[in-house]
Amino acid sequence: MSFDLKIKNGDISIDPEGSVEPITGNSKLRQDILKILLTDFGSNKFHTSYGSFLGKLKIGEAADNRLVSIDIEKSARNAINNLVKLQRSQGRRQGLSAGEIISEVLNVSVERDTSDPRVYNIVVSVLTQEMTELTTSLSIRIT
Repeated sequence: MSFDLKIKNGDISIDPEGSVEPITGNSKLRQDILKILLTDFGSNKFHTSYGSFLGKLKIGEAADNRLVSIDIEKSARNAINNLVKLQRSQGRRQGLSAGEIISEVLNVSVERDTSDPRVYNIVVSVLTQEMTELTTSLSIRIT
């Protein structure tokens, strides 16, 4: 089983005894999905193909809502597919639990927020190798 450090409110989580908290299983996979979606593509100099273009949409200011949604969905799907490849590579060197591995991407959906038209809500559903459906959501603001 692999592990990572638990992130809480954008920082490393510390337990009441003062130790860093590890994260495993489905919680780790959910964190991995959010991490790859929220990382700007190419911003990690050691892994330049890691991340997504969610924060750097390549459409002009007057883009149609449908085109923006398609661009966001495509970027999210590409990032999740890249995560699957990274998991396969990691699995050759390190044991991963079935709850940490994406077996299939079930759905990636994007909807514009009804109260703030600059916000898009992204929902990603995956099937893990332990046959658990894991759904993760996040909101991004286009400015």
